[in-house]
Amino acid sequence: MDSDREASESQKDVVATTSTALSAQLEKIISRADSSYVPPSARAKRRSRAKADDRFAARKNFLEAPRSDPNAFERIIGESDLLSINFLDRGKRAAAAVCRIRVPSDGGAWYGTGFLVGPRLLLTNHHVLGDEDEASQCEAEFGYEHDIDGVLRDPVCFNLRPHEIFYTNAELDITFVAITPLSDDGVPLDRYGRLPLIPLSGKAVDGEWVTIIQHPGSEPKQIAIRASQIVTLDPTSAVGIDLSQFIHYSTDTQPGSSGAPVLNDQWQVLALHHKAVPAPSKPGAVVKDPVWIANEGIRISAIFSLLEKERFAKRQAGLVLDRLDKSLGLSPMSQGISVGETLLEADRKPLQVSRWAGVRGYDAGFFKSNPIDLATIYAPLLAAGKVAPLLDGSGYELAYHHFTSVIHEERKFPLITAVNIAGGKLIHPGKRKDTWRRDARIADEYQPDGAFYEKAKGNDPVQFSRGHQVRLLDPCWSALSDDVERLEEAQAGSEDTFHYTNAAPQVQSYNDIDWGNLEDYLLDKAQTSEKRLTVFTGPIYRDDDPYYGKGRKGGPWKVPLSFWKVAVLQKTTTKIAAAAFIVGQTQYVQALYEAKVFSGLKPYTVDEMRKRRIQTTIAAIEEATGLDFSAVKPFDAHGTLETTRRTRWINDMDDVVI
Repeated sequence: MDSDREASESQKDVVATTSTALSAQLEKIISRADSSYVPPSARAKRRSRAKADDRFAARKNFLEAPRSDPNAFERIIGESDLLSINFLDRGKRAAAAVCRIRVPSDGGAWYGTGFLVGPRLLLTNHHVLGDEDEASQCEAEFGYEHDIDGVLRDPVCFNLRPHEIFYTNAELDITFVAITPLSDDGVPLDRYGRLPLIPLSGKAVDGEWVTIIQHPGSEPKQIAIRASQIVTLDPTSAVGIDLSQFIHYSTDTQPGSSGAPVLNDQWQVLALHHKAVPAPSKPGAVVKDPVWIANEGIRISAIFSLLEKERFAKRQAGLVLDRLDKSLGLSPMSQGISVGETLLEADRKPLQVSRWAGVRGYDAGFFKSNPIDLATIYAPLLAAGKVAPLLDGSGYELAYHHFTSVIHEERKFPLITAVNIAGGKLIHPGKRKDTWRRDARIADEYQPDGAFYEKAKGNDPVQFSRGHQVRLLDPCWSALSDDVERLEEAQAGSEDTFHYTNAAPQVQSYNDIDWGNLEDYLLDKAQTSEKRLTVFTGPIYRDDDPYYGKGRKGGPWKVPLSFWKVAVLQKTTTKIAAAAFIVGQTQYVQALYEAKVFSGLKPYTVDEMRKRRIQTTIAAIEEATGLDFSAVKPFDAHGTLETTRRTRWINDMDDVVI
């Protein structure tokens, strides 16, 4: 049906007035210069502006399904202001997490606003709560609002616990502080819910309506509901304004509104409100009663960026991120970070280079029907000058028993590891030897050793364990016939995995459990008697990865927070299949949002998201790493599905598609 017919069909139930006098009067009113009426032409401009916003594509991914909010998309592009009736109920639920912060002072008290963002975690402005001593004297008052009959409820008061968590930053004007689980009268804090923070930017577009829930002027809780629009500034003229950190909007706020959440129509937090913007005045003029033309909020994405940057430099930043992750159903990243010495692991001197004479390492022809050349995979990064060379000038690949490692020249950890696993020939190597070594075939600068991993070598608030890229048992197999020689080869493979060229800082307990279970599962799925599997693994290196070890020898280092894996499985003698996985900071992977993870205030359940692992496409791995997996991409079982959904959470092994 064409557009004219669609318009005709949609308006066939409209009854027109027969009063020409009424039509004439209304036309006069809406044509006046001071009229608030928005004509169709202006709405069309708003639609064009919304679609031209570079955040529009991302914003669409945050919309709920039409069955939950039928007009959400139309509102963004300016075609409808209709709201699902549940908008009010869900707004009430969101408002419950907002509180008034009472700060005692000489002669009384002053007030601000804050809101719950994680388990017993409150967010407000630095200028509301600037230090721990001040916070220890404050109270968070929930439920200070009028009920349906207009009766003002008594606030439910909770003490703050800055000794548990207190993170503040004056420049960005944010403060996170822990809060007690029970009020003074024994009311549980969980009753008030929380407003989970979504780290990805793009939750609002130019001109979109937003809402702010606040305690203006210390008064009972109030709401400026859809009375504000996002105002996008021109970067070329906004000199001195960091548009990546702040968002601007017009809404009604007063002193006391600082620390309030700014929300979109899905009740997702866009920003933390912190100050008003006055109309410009002449230089040197004293303005006694300024005219406020807009307000400014701190972007949630900017808050996450700061926290991630300081994750390993300031312990409090890591604690805040752990609780924010929990609010999204993710397991805390710090669960894999040690606070004491790593047990039974020590450095040993490098082995003789002659040890690997004749060792082939990764076998490109492991799948006879489908050879996979390793050099082709990392060729784009080699061309970009990001691959560390071997000392003898022979190339870039460190060959070990049944696996190979290639090192990232800038980041000093593996760029990619590749291991062949012959499941039918695996041999247990015996007792594990937790001794680590540098490899004499490559410069020391490309393989951080105990100076990075051992707590005694620095004063950092966290310590990392040495995380295997090729796991301990993967190369422990042999095609030899003699039992003694087979065991020796398996033990050599095991020992080879304990090289720093096969290690990356382990930021969570994924190596032996998550990845190990995955590889065992894939081998079990192999339909051939050989049970052959090739696994490519490495970190995802991002420009905004946090620094660690500033005071350590050789430091600081940027620490990768995510890891990828591409597994290629021999299904028959002539057929292979491939699957791609990511573990770690998966909330930063753009592809994750194709899965529509978030729906209003309800992300996947904690059980569904308890692991930071997803199955995605090989194309997504290529985009995140710059590697070239064109040799295996045609065999990607997930990437060839006839669906737009390209990412899924892996709760157990039965969720894997291959």
